[in-house]
Parts: sequence; C-alpha cells; structure tokens
Amino acid sequence: MRSLWQLVLMHSREFFRDWEIILWSVLLPVAMSWILGVAFVQKKVMTRQVAVVGDLQKSSELREVINEIENRNISRPHKSNDHSVFRFSFITNEEALKLLRQGKIVLFIELSPKGVLHFHLDPANETSYLSYLILSRRLSKERVAIEVTPITTHGNRYIDFLIPGLIALGIMNSCLWGIGYVLIEYRMKKLMRRMIATPVRKSVILASFFLSRVGISFVEALLLFCFGYWYFDFQIQGGIIPLLTLFVSGSIAFGGLAFLLASRADNTRTGNGIINAFSIPLMLASGIFFSYANFPEAIQGVLQFSPLALLADSLRTVFNSEVLWSELLLPIALLNLFGVFCFSISLKIFRWH
Repeated sequence: MRSLWQLVLMHSREFFRDWEIILWSVLLPVAMSWILGVAFVQKKVMTRQVAVVGDLQKSSELREVINEIENRNISRPHKSNDHSVFRFSFITNEEALKLLRQGKIVLFIELSPKGVLHFHLDPANETSYLSYLILSRRLSKERVAIEVTPITTHGNRYIDFLIPGLIALGIMNSCLWGIGYVLIEYRMKKLMRRMIATPVRKSVILASFFLSRVGISFVEALLLFCFGYWYFDFQIQGGIIPLLTLFVSGSIAFGGLAFLLASRADNTRTGNGIINAFSIPLMLASGIFFSYANFPEAIQGVLQFSPLALLADSLRTVFNSEVLWSELLLPIALLNLFGVFCFSISLKIFRWH
C-alpha cells in the first residue's frame, strides 16, 4: 500500500507541475461552458433579426405591430413567458437574401402592393419557423393576409450555411493537427534533430509539412463537397478560382498558426492542450454550426474578424451567390497576413530539438 500511495503521489505531482496540461484539462472546459453560456444560456431574452422588404407605409397593420414590438423591446418583454425581442431592418430583397444566407436574419417579410405579407423563411430552420409563428400570431389579430414562401433555393437553406462552415473547420483542424501536432511529435521523438542534420534546408523541411497537409485538406474538402452535391444538391455559384484562392489563403492562415503553436511545445500532451485551447473556442465562436449573431452585439464585431469566421463567411459567399473579387479582397488579405505574421514569429522561436 505504501508503494501504491507513493506512485499515486508521483503521478499527481507530475500532473500539477505541467501547467499546459492544467490549461486544457481544467481551464478549457470552463472556457467552453462560458462561451456556450454566453451564446445561449445567459440570454434570458433571445434577439431575432427580421428584415422587412417593401414600403412599410402600404401596411398600417404591420407598421403598428412593429412599433408596438419595438416599444416593448425598450423595456424588455413584460410577460413571464415572452422571451423574444425582435429587431427589424428595412432593406432590399437582394440584401435580405444575402443576410439570410449568412445567418444574420431569421426571416424576411415582403410587402406586396395588395397588402399581403409574404414571409420568406427556411421551414427546416427551427428558429426561423418559431419566429414566423410568433409574428403571425400577433398579426392575425389585425386580420392581415399572410402567405408563407418556403425558401428551398440553393444558397438559402441551412445546409448551404453548414457545409461551407464545415469545410473551413476542416481546413483549420487539418492544419493545426496535421502540421502542429505532427511537428511536436517529431520533436519529441528526436526526428527533427535527425532531419536538420541532413543537407536539406530548414525552410524546405517546414514547407514539406505545409504542402503535404494542403494536399490532404483539399481531398477532405472535395469529399465533403461531393457528398453535399450528391445528397443535398449543394452547388458552387461563385466560381472555382475564388474558391481555390480562399482555400489557399485559409491554409496559409492556419498553417502559420500551426507552426506558431508547435514552435515551443516539448511533448504531445502539452501540444494537445495548446491546440485545443485555440481550436475549440474558434470552432464555437466563429459561426460554424450557428451564427455568431447569438453572441452579444458588443463582441460580434470582433468575432467576425477571427480567421475561422473570415474563412467560413467568405466560403459561404462563394458557394451560395455570384461574387465580386472586391468582396473577397479584404478577407483574403487578412487571412494571408495573419498566416505570414504567425509563421514569421514561429521562425524566431522555433525549437528544432
């Protein structure tokens, strides 16, 4: 028993001496619960973004309902079972479709010349359908004619929001784990020491890690796209060249981050924690499975410029609509600058053995 007790103490001391392990095993779950709590749990009142298309003056009933809801929003819902705050924006049909594709509005209402209100929404989206039920119930009291137009066209379904996000997530995970984790493993097994002892230049060694992973990432993304095309009729509407440019830019961004995260870690346990500490918060807060509009408005402006959000939003634009190069220049430039910046720092602090 004494030997067993001493061994238990040894393993416990070994755990608490390694601060990186404590980071990902103790603090990371707390951080995850905080992120998801901010997005879903702590929001006692859910904000639903709704767009209105058309001249509001032609529907006094809708104008009256919007004024009533906005006045109620100022003081928050007054009923104990009323947990929805609606925010209305008045835009064109094209802008509404674009925002719907990006997940920034739950539905949009189009006013017809005859006074009929057309609700455009994806019936498969639970939030959109519930928002429609809440608004239609209130408008039915005003005896307003309502028609529902299900949005099932390419680019406006939830699957059109999800697949580009999964492709972006795949690029990030492929780089962080396929480059960062492998580099740490090579260092731990003394393989990096042997590689730099050869006549091959260090830059060529690092480039080989990056290029091999880009090829594997491309195959993974292609398989996901082919499945979406076969099962969901998912299509590319913005062109192959912009899509490939974004793919390379995203690989540069997360390849640079992978080199930086792997530059100092001594073992795979530490590397596992460091990579998870970056990848999981990015995955949860960058609008992959749900829009980052669920987070407080104060931080949405920061979240949309995270590298994963930039890549996912840009991929959605290319996949789901005709795109102009001017719309992609900023995200492409930011992704490449981020990757080059991370790689430059990693070169200065990289441990080869």
